[in-house]
Amino acid sequence: MGSSGSVNDRLAELERAFNARSQAQIDQQRQLNALQQEVSELRGLLEEQSYRLEQVVERQRSLLAAQQDAAAQQQAPAASAGRGTAEQDAAASGGGKASAPAGGDEQAAYDNAVNLVLQDKDYDAAIPAFARFITQYPQSTYVPNAHYWLGQLLYAQQRFDQAKAQFTRVVEAYQTSNKRADSILKLGVIAKEQGDNNLARQYFEQVLSEYGSSSAARLAQEYLGGL
Repeated sequence: MGSSGSVNDRLAELERAFNARSQAQIDQQRQLNALQQEVSELRGLLEEQSYRLEQVVERQRSLLAAQQDAAAQQQAPAASAGRGTAEQDAAASGGGKASAPAGGDEQAAYDNAVNLVLQDKDYDAAIPAFARFITQYPQSTYVPNAHYWLGQLLYAQQRFDQAKAQFTRVVEAYQTSNKRADSILKLGVIAKEQGDNNLARQYFEQVLSEYGSSSAARLAQEYLGGL
């Protein structure tokens, strides 16, 4: 009996030790799972913040370009003071052959849309303003620029498919527009945002091939390095 009791006591002790060890392993696994969940949440937060920062930087670039465009339109040399601002914009945009200056209503409509972006910062109102301008004045020399800035505004709202349609219109219909290089670049950025790195690479390489010395090409090179 004594021997049997000793064996039973020993087995009970071993079982308690085994159970204690098992519980410790369970507790460690729970802690590990909790840490992994916390790391996952922090990674997700970091990725979200990085994405938002990228959007802010891109928006600032877009607005800076818009301001430069507006400044260029306002700084016509005195020798050409007799020419209308619409004619100057046509020469800058390369949107086709020279045409007569824009009529008062056309000029006012375009200026209103631009001012909604540059002065009022009312991007929601600027979208329908540019869309109406394109519909009302389809032959205007401002149309390539209107398509481009409409694309920029839609992109800022992450309406990528609609933005893509606007940039594609500039690329395909206005071969000599000074917005074409930037539009190709933007198509690459959208493809990257949508997870199609192969298509993004094609667009960025197209910018480098066709506009190698432009600021758009420098940005395209940076994007290629990040793919």
